[in-house]
Amino acid sequence: MTIKGLIVGAGHFADIQLEAWAEVQGARIVGVLSRTREDAQPLADKYGLEAFGDWEHALDALSPDFIDICTPPPSHLHYTRLAADRGLPILCQKPLAPSLQEAEELVAYCEERSVPLMVNENWRWQAWYREIKTMMDAGMLGEVYSAYMAMRPGDGWGEQPYSVQPYFREMKQFLIYETGIHYLDTYRYLFGEIESLYCQLRTINPVIQGEDLAMVHLNFTSGATGLYDANRVTYMEQVRSPVYGWMTLEGTSGKLRLEEDGAIYFTPRDGQERRHEYHIPAKGWKGGCTIATQQHFVDVLRDGGVFETNGRDYMASVRAVYACYESAAKQQVVVLNRKIDCEIKE
Repeated sequence: MTIKGLIVGAGHFADIQLEAWAEVQGARIVGVLSRTREDAQPLADKYGLEAFGDWEHALDALSPDFIDICTPPPSHLHYTRLAADRGLPILCQKPLAPSLQEAEELVAYCEERSVPLMVNENWRWQAWYREIKTMMDAGMLGEVYSAYMAMRPGDGWGEQPYSVQPYFREMKQFLIYETGIHYLDTYRYLFGEIESLYCQLRTINPVIQGEDLAMVHLNFTSGATGLYDANRVTYMEQVRSPVYGWMTLEGTSGKLRLEEDGAIYFTPRDGQERRHEYHIPAKGWKGGCTIATQQHFVDVLRDGGVFETNGRDYMASVRAVYACYESAAKQQVVVLNRKIDCEIKE
């Protein structure tokens, strides 16, 4: 049986998600809802869907089985409440909410009504990270004790940075809140829970409001350490490469490096480096991650089980984001197993 979904939002990433939905087995999107029908119409026309500007009208006309929320974060709680009140499973884009408190409220609202909630966190579903996780689980690296992730999309310099998403320029909390959460969540996927962190932030391009450089040192409960080294201003030959940067892992049995194009190289202890062959899907954004994420959502709805990024689990990644801002503001290490001081003064 094919289930039907309504996508809420008609912006840049809604287009990417609709392209992915066309490849997902067992589900299809039947309508696009935006603030006005006119806003929704271009995207609806592109994918042969119905356009709506009114929530009740859309639900009454389509009777969807789930809701895909792909709107700006300030509207997520509103649409989550509307969907949860109807008992409809929810796939909600990140960032989950504009504040830690509102994110908690959103998750709790769904829990209280036993409504399935999955955060649409697609980064961990990129083919290279799934393969690295498989290699780690197979013991190829032994005990991994050190990890380094560099993020260099190269799209944040000049008078008009972030041309695809110009609203980035006005965000007062930017790099960690909008992009860094991808990496913090992927680190959790690979290494488990973050015990503590230390974060330093800077704004390099003066035309934007928020930070565009971050260095985050992570300590995991497993004993491993990680470094997230990110900025969006360094010149790159390929802007927004598939990986957005590169990664290295070091373990007791070998080391690994991930290149900008998704190539993985592995060096066993006392051996020579070799390229590790694996399949990178040709379809879909960034190694097919949007397709894989949305397929996981549908599979769990159909077969049962637990979403990898269910609302409650994902709150650990959200808490890490606000711990970064607290650490940078106070210039000290922040332990995550405590109340996070998210009232950061600008």
